[in-house]
Amino acid sequence: MAGVLKPHAATLLIGAIREKYPDLPIHVHTHDSAGTGVASMVACAKAGADAVDAATDSLSGMTSQPSINAILASLEGSDLDPGLNPAHVRALDTYWSQLRLLYSPFEAHLAGPDPEVYEHEIPGGQLTNMMFQAQQLGLGTQWAE
Repeated sequence: MAGVLKPHAATLLIGAIREKYPDLPIHVHTHDSAGTGVASMVACAKAGADAVDAATDSLSGMTSQPSINAILASLEGSDLDPGLNPAHVRALDTYWSQLRLLYSPFEAHLAGPDPEVYEHEIPGGQLTNMMFQAQQLGLGTQWAE
């Protein structure tokens, strides 16, 4: 949930679950905090997951889920290609990109992926909440500490 699922671990985990429970529906959720979310979701799909969570492009990445269009592009032409039209998925993104502006005060405002998530393991939603609270308490400049 914190975005700490690495592709190799995803392959091992989903593969082991699928082998032991072949009929169990497997639905995987992760965040893209470290920037490995797309690779991890593709690995999950290849290892036998039935569904993986993704976010529309304008709401994806970092503390959110990996980009749906990046996952679709990664699976395009393979046996796992879900057949969704990327243009149709992108068309929905205009709405979400505008709506996201309303929530700007609650953004984590991260400049890029944070591989330190493998150390602190703070879940994506909690990270943005904690950063917002630190700012409100006047402690934002001490966040790195």
